[in-house]
Amino acid sequence: CSVWAFGYQGPMRLKPGFDPLLQAYGGMMSVTGRPEDPPTFCGASINDKATGMFCVIGALAALRRRDRTGKGCIVDTSLFETAVHWVEGQVNNHLATGEVPKRHGTGGAVIVPYQVFETADRPLCLAAGNDRLWARCAKVLGHPEWAEDPRFAKGAQRVRNKAELIPMIAAVLRGNTRAHWLAALEAAGVPCSPVNDIGELAATEQFAAVDIVQTLPGSGVRVVGLPISFDRKRPKSRRPAPRLGEHNKEVLGRE
Repeated sequence: CSVWAFGYQGPMRLKPGFDPLLQAYGGMMSVTGRPEDPPTFCGASINDKATGMFCVIGALAALRRRDRTGKGCIVDTSLFETAVHWVEGQVNNHLATGEVPKRHGTGGAVIVPYQVFETADRPLCLAAGNDRLWARCAKVLGHPEWAEDPRFAKGAQRVRNKAELIPMIAAVLRGNTRAHWLAALEAAGVPCSPVNDIGELAATEQFAAVDIVQTLPGSGVRVVGLPISFDRKRPKSRRPAPRLGEHNKEVLGRE
C-alpha cells in the first residue's frame, strides 16, 4: 500500500505535501470559514488521518479480493485524493452547474438553518435539517408563522432567502441564554449543541461515558484511544511510545 502527497500519477506525483498544503490545493480552505475572512484551515489534520483510514479500507478490500481471486494488488491513495473526497459535494455541484462554491461560515449551502448562532452569552449550533424540524424550531423561537411563510416554509425557499432568515433567527437567539435555548430546543426535539472548547468537551458526561481516554502503561500519560470498540470493548494501548534510542540495540544489531 502506497501513500502519496498528490497521487501516483500526474505532473505533481513526486511533490511532497503536508496537510495544510493539501487543504489549500484541494479546495478545502476555499469553502471553510466566513465569506468575509481569508480561506481557513479546518483546525485538524483530517487529510493525514483520513488518508491512513483509506489505506486501511483499501488494504482490507484487497485482502478480500485476494480471498476471492487468489491474487493480490497494489493499493494507492494520497492526501490530494482525500482532500478532493472531503469536498465531493461541492465538486459535484461545480461539475453540474459550473458554479464555484463560496464559504458559508459555520453554515451549509443547502440546509437552513444549519449553523452556529450567538445567544445572550455563549454560542450554540442549530441544525433544523428538514421542514418538520424547522416548524418545531420556529415554534420554539416564538414565531410559528415562519414555518408557514412562503419565503421560509420549504427547504429550498429557506436556502433562497437565507440572507433574510438568518438575521431574524439570530436576533431572537440573542435575546436569551444558551442554556435556555438548548433546553427549549431539545425539549421540542430540534437537534442542537453547545459549541464546546476542548476543556468543555473533556469535562462532559458523554466524553467520560464512552471511555475514550486511556492511560499509557508505565507512564501515567493519558491520551485519546482508538475510536472503535469490539464487542463493546475498546482496545487498550499496549505500551507507550518508545523513548529516544530505546530500541537502537535491537534495530541496529540486526543483520
